[in-house]
Amino acid sequence: SMGHYFEFVKIAKQTKPEMSYAALTREMTAQKGLIGVLDGFFPWGTVQALSKGAVFAFAHAGAKKALHPYSKEQGGPVPHMVVETMAGGIGGGLQGLVLSPILLLKTRVMTNPVFRQQMSLGQTVSMSTKVGMDVIRSEGISALMKGSIVFASKRVADWGTRFLFSTIVEDVLFKRGDETYKLSYNEKIAASLLGGTLSACSTIPIDVMVAQIQQAGKA
Repeated sequence: SMGHYFEFVKIAKQTKPEMSYAALTREMTAQKGLIGVLDGFFPWGTVQALSKGAVFAFAHAGAKKALHPYSKEQGGPVPHMVVETMAGGIGGGLQGLVLSPILLLKTRVMTNPVFRQQMSLGQTVSMSTKVGMDVIRSEGISALMKGSIVFASKRVADWGTRFLFSTIVEDVLFKRGDETYKLSYNEKIAASLLGGTLSACSTIPIDVMVAQIQQAGKA
């Protein structure tokens, strides 16, 4: 719920690069006030928020459990960094495939000018809920998976590079060659923040592709 505005303005910018962030925000709130920034959050953003962590955690935990015995920490031949990267990528790939239809419906709401018009929150939610059936009726059920391969690839890259960069930061800044070194809570946070930032910078072009493919104008 706290991040929805940032995702909204990010997708809006990716589909309307000629407009400034301030102009995009004004467009969101011009007719509805601040409540306009919640377009797309009910119901699709809520469904995404409740499911994306669970889907990723399920796939990541399963992949890590399967790969962990082969890591060097367990006497196997595979470096710990490779195990973390592969497990993250597998978790991200499954997350991308499962969540792609939900992201498409949310993106359609956020990029359709109809939803910028004056209406109550209840009306917005009601119209947003019908978007799924509208897509199926006009474009076929397969349209729900439009952009899914690109989105799944993005999630593989997102989570794979996030674990890769976080592990690199841990090794370079904190462990410094000592595999037995146990990171403190603050060191783990620092490594995750730096790893996540580097990951986001490296995968943003794929993110733009997803928004361009799934926007309402490409229906």
